[in-house]
Amino acid sequence: MTKSGRIEAVGRTRPPHARPMVTRMGDQPQPEPGPSAAQLRRWLEDRSRAFDAWARETGMRGPWDFTPESLDALEELVRSRYGTEPELLADRAGDFLQGAIWYVGETACRRDGMVWHYWPFDPDGSTPALFGMDEPGIIDTPSVGRPGAREGQGTDPWGLLRTLYWEVDDIDRPVETHLRDIVR
Repeated sequence: MTKSGRIEAVGRTRPPHARPMVTRMGDQPQPEPGPSAAQLRRWLEDRSRAFDAWARETGMRGPWDFTPESLDALEELVRSRYGTEPELLADRAGDFLQGAIWYVGETACRRDGMVWHYWPFDPDGSTPALFGMDEPGIIDTPSVGRPGAREGQGTDPWGLLRTLYWEVDDIDRPVETHLRDIVR
C-alpha cells in the first residue's frame, strides 16, 4: 500500500464502461481480489519501499516532498536524462522511470486526494501485466483519479511523462506539458 494508503484498482471483470469493482472498508477504497488489483498493490508497495533509495540515486539535493515544485525538479531531471521520447520509451521499465511514474502519481494522491486506478486492457481479452508491454491498443499502466472515477477519468503518470516531449497533440494543436499539470 502507498504511504497515502489510497488504492482503487480492479481487473477487467465487467464491461469496459462499468465502474471498478471496489469495496469500502472504513473510508479507504479496497480493491476486490483479482490479478489486476494484486499487480497494482505489489507495484505500489515496491515503489514505496524503493522511494528513499530512488530519491538518493537521482542525485537531486532538493526535497522530494510531493509538492508542485518537486515535480518541476523531477521534470528537469527527466528532460536532462532523456533527450527524446524514444529514449524515454526505451527505459520504460527502468528503476528511474518507474520511480518517476510513482512519484508523479503519488504527488497527485497526496496533494489532491486522488487514488490509484488500474484498468488493464488488451484487445485479445487477456489481462496484460503491469508495465509488461508497450504496444498500441494495450493499456498496462496505472492512472490516478478521483475516488469512484470511471475508466478513463484520470491521468496516466506514464502518459504525462511521455507528453513532455510532444510539440503538438493528437489533432496538431501546440502543447506545452509539465509534470505539475497533474496537480492543477
